[in-house]
Amino acid sequence: MLTADQIDSINNSSIIKLYQDFEDSIIQSMAKRIVKLGTITSSTAWQMQRITESAALYDEVLTKLSALTGKSEIELSALFKKMGVMSIRFDDSIYIKAGLQPLPLNLSPAMTSVLVEGIRKTNGLMRNLTLTTALNSERDFIYVLDRAYLQVSSGTFSYDQAIKAAVKSVGESGLGVVYPSGKVDKLDVAVRRAVLTGVGKTSGDLQWARADEMGQDLVEVSAHIGSRPEHEIWQGKIYSRSGTSKKYPPFIESTGYGTITGLNGVNCRHTWYVWFEGISTEAYSKAELQSQANKKVPYQGSEISVYEATQKQRAIERKIRDWKRQELALKAGNQDATFETGKIKEWQASMRAFIKDTKLDRQRVREQI
Repeated sequence: MLTADQIDSINNSSIIKLYQDFEDSIIQSMAKRIVKLGTITSSTAWQMQRITESAALYDEVLTKLSALTGKSEIELSALFKKMGVMSIRFDDSIYIKAGLQPLPLNLSPAMTSVLVEGIRKTNGLMRNLTLTTALNSERDFIYVLDRAYLQVSSGTFSYDQAIKAAVKSVGESGLGVVYPSGKVDKLDVAVRRAVLTGVGKTSGDLQWARADEMGQDLVEVSAHIGSRPEHEIWQGKIYSRSGTSKKYPPFIESTGYGTITGLNGVNCRHTWYVWFEGISTEAYSKAELQSQANKKVPYQGSEISVYEATQKQRAIERKIRDWKRQELALKAGNQDATFETGKIKEWQASMRAFIKDTKLDRQRVREQI
């Protein structure tokens, strides 16, 4: 199994940093290209400039994505292997205590196959998502240029005002990815979600394959404070993988294991591990689980649940990242970013006050761009 802290550590992994650097470089490039266009003259000249720069931007994004893909696949493979070994090491210690002798991960064909498939699927998902970045970047670039032209030609904005607004806009928008469903997300959010979910699912699949090898049916699910309300009802209990136990409830049906909203699904920090009747000891008492469910933290003179508090923390983190992107773009375009720098400080102050109130841990890595 992987602990919640081990899962959280992925936020600080080198693969996340690779994509952060990529996004920063493209935002800076877009800002510089906007400023580089010069004064707005005739519509025809502006259109020609726009076409030239947008095509160059598209090529640049594709080139950088190509280099990024090679690096990210190496980093992703290393991360998956590291987390897979961590996960199985814990489970294997339980099997050994029960008198069984599990094979090392690299000597088990079934386990190796699961790990390779998890890496392949996550790599494929990230490749498909980031490929939409090139088209989105070009589209957003063209949009802000057209808007700038209309603002100047209509007399709504001066040239300098329109250019600054355009530069600020590319920072505000960031880079987007489009899911097959049509849903659009910020690149940093999509990458973090894909990596965390991929690691969690692959870890679970490795454990499942090991349990099959060892012929073990019963499992125990982890529990943590601040769980989603819909996950809180099944955390910390013992289940039957096959669903045939008369004493313990069915694992898949109870936890939604294998679905995007269930255990080991999207952004889930729960895990599970094998449990042997008569040998294992339950990790959580009913009183402990109830205490976790009722856990509150102080906030602005009242109390809120830990889950509510973490959601507020994520919202503040997003604000800090949003203003940092705008500051980054403006500075790259040699524009005044005094207001944006002030907003960063304002939201960082909000975060400090929030942490002082709630006593939660500040996760600075989530505030980075």
